[in-house]
Amino acid sequence: MFSRIKTRVAAALAAFSFLASSLVVTPLLNAQTDESASRHSLEGAWWVTVTQYNCSTGAKRPPFSSMLLFSRGGTLTETTSNPGFLPGQRSVGFGTWSRSEHQTYSASDVAYIQFTGNGFTQGTQKLIHSITLDRDADSFTDEATVQFSDSTGAVLMSGCASATGTRLQ
Repeated sequence: MFSRIKTRVAAALAAFSFLASSLVVTPLLNAQTDESASRHSLEGAWWVTVTQYNCSTGAKRPPFSSMLLFSRGGTLTETTSNPGFLPGQRSVGFGTWSRSEHQTYSASDVAYIQFTGNGFTQGTQKLIHSITLDRDADSFTDEATVQFSDSTGAVLMSGCASATGTRLQ
């Protein structure tokens, strides 16, 4: 009888040991899988060169840089060095992104224009992006529309922008 109890205890310990090791290893495997998957998606931080242009005439303005962060779950955070804004005039932008097709993504984000000045009226700036990731997933191209609205939501002006992004390493 004692040997049967000893065998049952040994079997229970072996099962518990296997289960415990599975619980430890599974998150590590999932983390590695998620990390690998994100490297081949838009997920991550990007250094972006933006060129605004007149949608009708194609007339371009000088380029400037922005930074975009595409987070797991589909959220987007961005900031810009656009010299058209006065210091402190524009907030950080927040938005969402999703995969449209293979290597193609859509995104939109909104930033507050905190005060009127330098040709901008207090309200919001909304960007709608169509992003194509390159084959190696280390750069992208972006065609975007830009819309400025006042604090009531009335559209005041709009434009277009093209951009290229490089993944931050």
